[in-house]
Amino acid sequence: MLIKLGWKNIIKRPFSSGLSIVLLASSLMIILLAILTMDQLESKFNENANKIDLVVGAKGSRLQLVLCNVFHIDNPTGNIKMDEVDFLSKHPFVQSAIPISLGDSYKSYRIVGTELSFITQLYKTSLAKGRLYEKSLEVVVGSNVAKKLNLKLGDTFYGSHGIEESIHDHDDFEYSIVGILNSSGEVIDNLLITPLESVWDVHPEDTHKGSFDLREEKEDHHHHHHDHEHHHKEEAKQITAVLINYNSGRGKFTIPSMVNKKDHLMAAEPAIEIKQLLELIQPAIKVITILAWFIFSLAIISMIITILNSMKDRKYEIAMMRVAGSKAKTILFSILIEGFLVAFIGSILGFVLGHLFMGLIGYFLSNNYHYEFTGLIFNFSEIWLLIGTIIIGMVSALFPAITAYRIDISSTLKNNL
Repeated sequence: MLIKLGWKNIIKRPFSSGLSIVLLASSLMIILLAILTMDQLESKFNENANKIDLVVGAKGSRLQLVLCNVFHIDNPTGNIKMDEVDFLSKHPFVQSAIPISLGDSYKSYRIVGTELSFITQLYKTSLAKGRLYEKSLEVVVGSNVAKKLNLKLGDTFYGSHGIEESIHDHDDFEYSIVGILNSSGEVIDNLLITPLESVWDVHPEDTHKGSFDLREEKEDHHHHHHDHEHHHKEEAKQITAVLINYNSGRGKFTIPSMVNKKDHLMAAEPAIEIKQLLELIQPAIKVITILAWFIFSLAIISMIITILNSMKDRKYEIAMMRVAGSKAKTILFSILIEGFLVAFIGSILGFVLGHLFMGLIGYFLSNNYHYEFTGLIFNFSEIWLLIGTIIIGMVSALFPAITAYRIDISSTLKNNL
């Protein structure tokens, strides 16, 4: 009965009650978006960054070096000679040193030249279909790439120069898909992986250029498939970066300084760079969250004013209810339930909208940056946010409820005669 009475009071004032609900839902939606975005950013960045102890590449921005070679969402800092980093794989503190070479993409998904250990040891991803590559221009495809581009075993394609759609295709070099990986939830799901020799075969003239240098291509670009088998001279072999993992904690204190002393090399620790990146993002998230709490405060004030105005209009009705036998406590609880219903409806609407908008943002990020964000996740703090909102809603209705509880029946009836 009390719930029915509270609901009746809400629908009597659809505009004022609706405004309180919309403000409350909007604020909770923004707060939830901030929580879910940061939660997924930290999870995805840390998950991939913790797989690699050190990235070694050409001098430039350390953050750019990490974003490009670990997360594949930026341009390379340039190329490095493979023989300049051979000492890393031979160092006693190094467990693995995996070279990667970038330069081309297929429909904006990156083609990564590397060793098989990139798949089997670094990301430890298993095959869903087919086999691992064995020679130049054979490709193993990440699960997301295969799904989004509808790729199958035996399909062939031509790579494009750069990381986005390009008018320049390497149409003399046809890649062939020999394997499709299982989903791992990591960055490898969004890559096309091929031997290093593939990149060297496709870019034999690029030994002195950065991987994504889009300077004018040579006019004479006549290659034939028999060129794939030519011997790559050691001094001509170039890569984009080396991904290092230590087998001893002492490597952290010795190898970065050794690398940074080299004229053309730079070392960056993914964990440190990502921590600094998240620290840069945090202030923006805080500003958005403060704005959301400001809207939340407006919603609570709006609810208090709405219920108080309702009390003024309903004084005679409340007095008649008391005369008819309703207890003062019944009136008090009916007002508290009204506050509960407004807070509950606003909370549920806010949570639904928050997850819905997170899903839409995830769809945009997936299409444009190939990073999977979703609204179909749940953060434990959402429970406390929901409970807290409902409690605050009921507390904000307490003052109007006490006002109704203390109403002077005789004077109210007298004034309305």
